[in-house]
Amino acid sequence: MSGNGFYSRKTVDVTEVHSNIDQRIIQITEDKLTLILNEHLSNIEMKNSWMAPLGILATLLVVFATTDFKTAFFSADTWQAIFIISTILTVVWLIKSLYRLYQSESISTVLAKIKQEDC
Repeated sequence: MSGNGFYSRKTVDVTEVHSNIDQRIIQITEDKLTLILNEHLSNIEMKNSWMAPLGILATLLVVFATTDFKTAFFSADTWQAIFIISTILTVVWLIKSLYRLYQSESISTVLAKIKQEDC
């Protein structure tokens, strides 16, 4: 950099040029594309659905580690049974969410649907 705040001009020798300008055109109607993209959007939203059951499960596990169930409206055994059932249901929910995360579509699958190729 020269003293007045400007860069001095340099030249670079170009030894090789790579070209990646081939194009493919996909023709599709707007309604078909909208359906495919809406389906993909719901799949993307389901990818993050594992966070809620994991957070609830962590909370329920902390409850079991720190709570001495007492009688309030129901007996202590009833409260404990409610929390055990809630924990089991939350584990099932988490497993289902993780399965959906594993089964989610990739971009190449969405492109194959747009191109009407076998997925």
